[in-house]
Amino acid sequence: MAPEAMSPEAVAAAVRDAVPALAGIEIDHTFPPVPIPGSISLDFAADPQDVSERFALSESPEDATYIIRGEVDVQENADGEVISVAAAAERTDGAVAIYADVALQPCLICPGSPPLGTDHDLERLLCVERLKSRGMDGRGVMVAIVDTGINMAYLNAHGKTPAFNAARSWAPPGGGTPGSQPVDHGTMCAFDACIAAPHCTLLDISLLRSHRPGSTVMEGLLSDGVLAYSHLLAIMRAPRRPGETRSMVVNNSWGMFHPSWDFPVGHPGNYSDNPNHPFSRIVASLERSGADILFAAGNCGRNCPDGRCQGVTTRAIYGANSHPQVLCVAGVDVTGARVGYSAIGPGRLSAQKPDISGYTHFRGSGVFGADGGTSAATPVVTGVVAAVRSKFPSLPTVPATSPAAVRNLIRKTALDRGLVGFDFEFGWGIVNGCKLSQVVRLPLESDEIPEVAALEKEIMATIEEPQPQETPAAEPAYAR
Repeated sequence: MAPEAMSPEAVAAAVRDAVPALAGIEIDHTFPPVPIPGSISLDFAADPQDVSERFALSESPEDATYIIRGEVDVQENADGEVISVAAAAERTDGAVAIYADVALQPCLICPGSPPLGTDHDLERLLCVERLKSRGMDGRGVMVAIVDTGINMAYLNAHGKTPAFNAARSWAPPGGGTPGSQPVDHGTMCAFDACIAAPHCTLLDISLLRSHRPGSTVMEGLLSDGVLAYSHLLAIMRAPRRPGETRSMVVNNSWGMFHPSWDFPVGHPGNYSDNPNHPFSRIVASLERSGADILFAAGNCGRNCPDGRCQGVTTRAIYGANSHPQVLCVAGVDVTGARVGYSAIGPGRLSAQKPDISGYTHFRGSGVFGADGGTSAATPVVTGVVAAVRSKFPSLPTVPATSPAAVRNLIRKTALDRGLVGFDFEFGWGIVNGCKLSQVVRLPLESDEIPEVAALEKEIMATIEEPQPQETPAAEPAYAR
């Protein structure tokens, strides 16, 4: 049978059967092979201020590979440096490379500080009522919470009633039932996304429920991340009905905290600085399919870093958290001040990180003493992006609705903080729902899509109507 006529499951089975015996590697046969697009390296400057892209994806089937999972023998020298990782396996015909399968953990709050403000303060600061009055409430938008899992009953009991799509949710083997997971970090993230997008459709992507033995119950693996993202990619690439829009916003409030979790920089298997790592490549594939992807900047800020950072607070935005095709989110409190644990740029894959700041360290979900860390800041911004997508859906044939266009919109409407324009603490500023409620409109569309043309006219009428006078409290104001 020709490969193009085979189902994805049949292709994966064929790949699994074709894997040769690799010296020094024990293959995990429970992990299905996942296709990864090829990557083309681009020339880039060593200047940390350089923001040019360092790689591009190849659409050529000849450049594509499959990722499999296994355990390898690691050899170190007297100084503890990795000098060999199953070197014989990398020389085996058909084996391309061995990459780090980095442990992942949520970006939890910095202990000690009480919460400042509540989720109701965030509704005011983000002009949520004004967004809702313009139909920007997340309706029709999938919000994938990639985390420890969501407990929908808890959300409902705490006033959040989004839709939930169990069929499009995902958990690793033995990782529980999506939507009915223990109340934990992922439920907090889902609550915070619903502040600005109360009518979104949640997808529970319980990546961090992996049952691989680890130091905490929330520890996960990048290989599970590849599997989770391939699931989301299949959703975005599935056939569409004529006129159907499909918008997805993906929240990632997790990452690595210290270089010791990874292979050294320069090693072929490195994740933190390597745009060719399979996970970074599948992130780019999902973004190219039309998904808006957000990652937490992390909690390794120099003022009060998380203990897991082990004192490393420079260039502490690692791997996909600093990917050029995602929004990287820093944290501010309800007064607009940067929280001391929010990681500071530049990023590892793209220097100009973080992109934007979101509100954090407030009393909200009740899962923890405070909804804090860049873990909370990220879903707050995710909710705003989902609200935007309610009126600005992703249309594959219209470049002006691409994820890159939405990232640009979020940056350009931000409340500027710190240095004028971009800086490494706040990014382009604080996410500004108030401004977005005024400027979001569909790009001029072809009349070939009647549903979109009608929506365009509706939005144009809304934008052109006189704007009511707001009280000063409706617009956030901050002292420099």
